[in-house]
Amino acid sequence: MRIEESIYVDAPTDRVWALIKDPAALTGLEEGLAIEADAETPGGGLRAHYRILVRVGPTPIGADVEIVEFTPGRELAWTSLTGVDHRFRLRLREAGAKRTRLVLRFGYSSAGPLGLLADLVSYGRLRATFRRLLAAVKLEAERPPRRPRRAPARSSNGTRQ
Repeated sequence: MRIEESIYVDAPTDRVWALIKDPAALTGLEEGLAIEADAETPGGGLRAHYRILVRVGPTPIGADVEIVEFTPGRELAWTSLTGVDHRFRLRLREAGAKRTRLVLRFGYSSAGPLGLLADLVSYGRLRATFRRLLAAVKLEAERPPRRPRRAPARSSNGTRQ
C-alpha cells in the first residue's frame, strides 16, 4: 500500500526543515506517532537509527528504522530494519517566496492474505495520522517566532514597575 500526502506551508524551507530534520522531533506533533532516537546514533542524519511507534486505532505498531537518504534542507527517508516492512519519505520543495511544499510518502506491506486485509483496514487510519502530522508541522512552521519574555523592570527600591 502507498500513501502520499502533501501540504503547502507559508514558511521558508529552512524553517520547515528545522522541524523535520530529526524524526524524533516529530513526536508530540501527532499523538498517534512516537519516534525515539537510538542512543548509539545520536544527532540524526544519514545512517541514524530510530524506534518508530505508530498507533493504528488501539493497536501500536513498531519498527526499528534507518535513515537511508538525507539531503539537508530537501529530504529525508528511512526504511524499516525490523517490524512492519515500510518506507517513509519527507520531501521539501520551494513553492514561491517564503512558501514550501511538504510531501510525505509512506509505503508498506504485510505478508499473506491476512496481511493484505490488515493493510486495507489500516490504510485510512494511517492516512489520517499522516494528514494530522503534516497539518501540525504547518501550524508550527507558520507560528510567529516566540520572543523571549523580559522580566518586569524594577525600580531603584527593588519593586516591580
